[in-house]
Amino acid sequence: MGRTHFSRYGYAFCCVVFCCPVLAASPERHYQVEPQAISAQVPRLGVNLGEWVAWGAGQLSANVLKNPGFEGIIDRAIVLVKAADGVSFSDDTAWTKRPDGFWAGARYDVRSGGAVGQQGLLFDSKAVGKMGLPEFTVIGNAPPLSPGDVVSLTLTNDRRLPSQWWFDNGLLPGQLTVVSDDVHPDSPGLRSLALSPLAGKPVEVLSYLDSIGDRAGKLLPVNGKWKLRLWLKQKSPGAKLTVSFRRLNGGPAFFQETLSASGQWQQLKREFTAQDVGAAGTLSLSLRVEGTEGQIIVDDIELGAVVNAAEGAFRPEVVAALKRLQPGYLRDWQGQLGDTFANRIADSFARRASRYRPGAESTFSYGLPEFLQLAATVGAQPWVVVPPTLGDEELQQFGRYLASQADVWHFKEVLVEFGNENWNSVFRPAGIPAYQAHGEAATRAFRYLLEGANHHSALHTVVNGQYVNPWLSAKYLGGVSNAQTLAVAPYFLFKLNADDDLLSKLFSQDDFYRETRDATRMQGKELSVYEVNLHTTSGTASVASRNTATTSAAAGAALAQRLLTGLNAGISRQCLYTLAQYDAFVEGQQNPRELVKLWGIVRDLGASPRLRPTGLAMEMLNRVLPAAVYPLRPLEPEDKALTLTALQTPKGWALAAVSAKPDVQTIKVRFPDGADKQHWRLLTLASAAPTDNNEDAEQVRILETPLAAQGGELGFAIPAYGFVVVSAGE
Repeated sequence: MGRTHFSRYGYAFCCVVFCCPVLAASPERHYQVEPQAISAQVPRLGVNLGEWVAWGAGQLSANVLKNPGFEGIIDRAIVLVKAADGVSFSDDTAWTKRPDGFWAGARYDVRSGGAVGQQGLLFDSKAVGKMGLPEFTVIGNAPPLSPGDVVSLTLTNDRRLPSQWWFDNGLLPGQLTVVSDDVHPDSPGLRSLALSPLAGKPVEVLSYLDSIGDRAGKLLPVNGKWKLRLWLKQKSPGAKLTVSFRRLNGGPAFFQETLSASGQWQQLKREFTAQDVGAAGTLSLSLRVEGTEGQIIVDDIELGAVVNAAEGAFRPEVVAALKRLQPGYLRDWQGQLGDTFANRIADSFARRASRYRPGAESTFSYGLPEFLQLAATVGAQPWVVVPPTLGDEELQQFGRYLASQADVWHFKEVLVEFGNENWNSVFRPAGIPAYQAHGEAATRAFRYLLEGANHHSALHTVVNGQYVNPWLSAKYLGGVSNAQTLAVAPYFLFKLNADDDLLSKLFSQDDFYRETRDATRMQGKELSVYEVNLHTTSGTASVASRNTATTSAAAGAALAQRLLTGLNAGISRQCLYTLAQYDAFVEGQQNPRELVKLWGIVRDLGASPRLRPTGLAMEMLNRVLPAAVYPLRPLEPEDKALTLTALQTPKGWALAAVSAKPDVQTIKVRFPDGADKQHWRLLTLASAAPTDNNEDAEQVRILETPLAAQGGELGFAIPAYGFVVVSAGE
């Protein structure tokens, strides 16, 4: 064995890797579990599944290719009327503008006000109209709109080249690559991709994956058996197609073959064994057509590891990570505010990309059927974000679909949230920030959705509010008569400056829970948390300090403190954000490309997924949930640097405790029915130092040791800036 060392943080650790907490000399703190429960039944913590990306840690789908059917794009947006006349209306903000004529032919749908429910088509649009704001001209007479009315716009474009693919043909886009309505007989989609070389100039279509290896390593390793499937047709002779899949690091291709096509549609299937042994580098799938003439059509392409089809549409690493975390809820938030209901349930080969922000890259999402199956597979209840842009008929269809799926998958709850952060200007192109208009639009949306669901008992309606503005949150909730829950996002540590004491700043958290909770209870409604994590994107701290704050063992303890504060305030549903994201951009820096390691609670979904300490904190708490939550009364003057929660589980009593102090804390607790009758286990978020992380190696883990009660009390130690869970032993 290696020698044992002691750090100034009160940890003992072996020179091998990990540590055990040591009882250091410190005053004992005594607590009594009170007999009256705060909450009778609290489910396990949930998690946001997050956006499927092709470049970072969130590479979620078993078919790793986005837009595999080469389909078109849906644009949707919300207009909040500034002014209107008999033929046109204008938006109330300039930053939602698109180029002149962008919305020509789009459908409008009035979602609030005296003209609610009226629909029609747009003849034209201007980026800057008569009032200096985006302006929309209708075909025929405009509906009688008033300032503040909500209008949804929808435009589907099936003519442009498919998003999520890149084209390199040496000529102007579209000369050698076009979309075609010639699809194979079994295709659920509308389009294919036609590739035509000209005078010896090849045409190449590419999909890029796993492209941040310079800072993160391989986030999508290509090892073992993989498969490639695609449909091909030779429209006219003279061209040949070469498919190549490689990592752009100078190494050999994982797969490369020149494929033969005939005049009839045929599906080609290939399996290959890969060894991803080289350096990190962007993954590239290339479809390269060469020849002096001719045309080849490609459709419905699939690339990914060979897995059991029964595991569903997500990579096995995604399923394994979620099963380890045991989420009580799985929230479907992936930027789908510009989507349609039909597209949300479409087959992946028929699914279009969608977009709601002007000038932004479109999003290609995993579908609602795949999401619901995943939730059922990992034992979670689904939490679905419904775009505010949906029309009445779509909402009825949405409700019917969710009700049927609740029965198919035996969900006890299906949470249905109206939009995402309507109060947040970031989402204004598809959000409704004014609480009066929000109330009318959300009430109507829930009415049609619930009617479609025949008021299925599993459906639970949710509106979102701003955590730091309890007054506004109460207004959002109060304006929606058929909402059952208000959900907020209590992010913390928004700013970290160069001169801040990192560890103490992590645990200096505001608390707007109780004011918002009291307001929701006065309305007879519930309070939930749709997202929570650190949000350390502001301030003057260095990249290294900022990353220590977000990925350290202390960060896991600080997040646990946030979660325990929520439990002690009587909040039952809490969802962490997000499953897998390697990093995010910092705000307001001189270098706009500066990054911080947020928000993934899983470091990556590679060959050996490692949880960040924030993820370990979730795992620890979910080992003692569901449970009833009880308060603890300190028997000495309260120490606000300690946060404790008592839980009564089906197996017996449990405790969760966080210390924001720089030395080990000794805690002793008395229970209403004593502590000697129960066997105990101590789970510690263990590391050699509070600043250790799991980014490059596993330095932080959950350490499990037995405990014994003495004299009717249970005693245990909390490491410096640490987190522990005490549970009933086996």
